[in-house]
Amino acid sequence: MSISQDPHGVARRAVELALQAGAEKADAYVQFASELNLEVRRGEMENLRRAMSRGLGLRVSRNRRMTLVHTTDLGERSLARLAARAVEMTGSLKEQRDDMLLAAPGAITTLTHPDPELHRETVDTKVARMCEVESAMTEVKGVARAVSVSWTEVDGVIALANSRGHGLSEPFCHMTLEAECLAEQGDQSYTGSRHVRVPARRYLPEPARIGREAAERAVGLLGARPIPSTKAPVIFTPDTGWTLLVYLALALRGDHVVHERSYLAERLGQTIAADEMTIHDDPLLEQGPSRRSFDAEGSAAKKSALVERGVMSAYLTDLASAARLELPPGGNAVRDGYDQRVSIGAANLYMEAGRHTPQEIIAQTERGLLVNLVSGWWVGLSPATDTFSSAAMGFWIENGKLAHPVRGVTIGGNLRDMLMTVDMIGNDLSFLERTSTPTFRVSEMAISGI
Repeated sequence: MSISQDPHGVARRAVELALQAGAEKADAYVQFASELNLEVRRGEMENLRRAMSRGLGLRVSRNRRMTLVHTTDLGERSLARLAARAVEMTGSLKEQRDDMLLAAPGAITTLTHPDPELHRETVDTKVARMCEVESAMTEVKGVARAVSVSWTEVDGVIALANSRGHGLSEPFCHMTLEAECLAEQGDQSYTGSRHVRVPARRYLPEPARIGREAAERAVGLLGARPIPSTKAPVIFTPDTGWTLLVYLALALRGDHVVHERSYLAERLGQTIAADEMTIHDDPLLEQGPSRRSFDAEGSAAKKSALVERGVMSAYLTDLASAARLELPPGGNAVRDGYDQRVSIGAANLYMEAGRHTPQEIIAQTERGLLVNLVSGWWVGLSPATDTFSSAAMGFWIENGKLAHPVRGVTIGGNLRDMLMTVDMIGNDLSFLERTSTPTFRVSEMAISGI
């Protein structure tokens, strides 16, 4: 095997060449991946695309000046030129306040491939699975047509090496199945979709279930109408509750805390949520679509309770922010690709399940809104503010029962109050996305309607 075919060998050699070129510190991040995209329409495969990618990102530091370069040419000469250019580039940069930090070598047990037989599954088998999803959608009364069923499969390996002698490599895999259909009634039409992302086929829900759920979401909205503006309890389903965790995770990022851009700065050990609420980030979660044993800097991944029984107990940190906050490394460094800079983010973020069934939560709500679709929730998303606002669709609840579908409303509040007033948490947690919650109820929110 030539070095260009060995991701760990490529990473290690790039670091060696950077040091030879004059770098004081260096790390290399290599990603080899194959991607398969399929789309089915009307029982037949409409699109098929395969892609292969290989690339390296090299970070070097000299005189407290750091730069990142990347390449897809992994031959020896190319790596040598890349390393020399990176070191040269540092001479034109300004000195940074924080020098580049590197993970120390340590014992990390890397994960095995989550679906080692995936490569044996034929395209025909995947298409048959997708056709089953499509068929289940169209069998639901009220569905006018299936819009699309798509499958995306990414399979590869990540390798990392640094000038402290640290070196790791690990396979990664995730697959996404998405279905969408259109329901019509008179002059009304609504789409419904179902999206799941898992690390292995054994965690996929039954295809027919995926199709039915997409169809029921579309059909359920037929006849939807606005409601008057009011304040009432709001129930978030697993399809909508994850948005609150995205807001929270942004404010928990260590770099935002360090630079005083987070409203959660200096809140460790303080109560920020209801007593029943516990929120974890678990990169090691077996069924988590972003499972990994080490982060993008080579720090060990670990399960962390970010909020434990309402008390904030951890930040999400990379090496630099952990050092500035005088905390142990959190293992939360991420890279979206070999050509991207290191940032901070959660891996598999979730709220622990509670003891109530979703039906019990609805039944114990005299009047309120069940939200199963949100849009525009990301507008104004900022770690500095906890303001939450989103257009919403769902069902109005009267006397503990679903009364009618609702559209044309906006729900709003601040995350601080929303988390503190979560008064019921469901038992329906599942790990079919990177960010997951069970059904839960916020005791009161502003609902803007007609």
